[in-house]
Amino acid sequence: MSRGRKLSKDISYRDKKIVERYNSALDTMPSLAKRYGISKQRIHEILKRAKTLGYVIKKQNLSKRYHDFHQCEVCKKILKIAQKDELMTKSELTQMLNIDVGICNWHLDRLKGSGFISKKFATIRSDRLVKALRCYKYDSLSPAAVGRKFGYKNFYSILSYQNKKGINLERIFRLQTVPELKREEQMAISN
Repeated sequence: MSRGRKLSKDISYRDKKIVERYNSALDTMPSLAKRYGISKQRIHEILKRAKTLGYVIKKQNLSKRYHDFHQCEVCKKILKIAQKDELMTKSELTQMLNIDVGICNWHLDRLKGSGFISKKFATIRSDRLVKALRCYKYDSLSPAAVGRKFGYKNFYSILSYQNKKGINLERIFRLQTVPELKREEQMAISN
């Protein structure tokens, strides 16, 4: 009589889902491990066992020549975000897209290399600095006021450094619209 568990001839439903996600999506072993609450080593063992049972394990080839920017969902989302605002950190971008940092970096490198987005997009590392630059760009506060608000002693030097890097910081004021005066009121004001 043998000891231990009997070897099953098929894998469980969860393991089948792991194999499907690994084959079809841009999921990596670490992202699958995080999603299912198990270790990366266990994901590797599941994939290895599935392969011995006859399942096809194929990871999408993420090379430049096989990557189509117009069909890739991640690239489409990054392009939309890049059109809206250049001021962004990579961590903020990965949170918006809900993907791993490695996958985000890979797509960003491909898009920047092909010229679809600016090389300056998502290069700032500090979330606080991005918030300060957005405040300067979109609000009517002076650089000194923005510096005091976000805790930068010499915000002028930060602005000049970002301009030298090529990041567009032209101010866009959010002006409040004044309701148009009636013709009688305009005439009364001018008289």
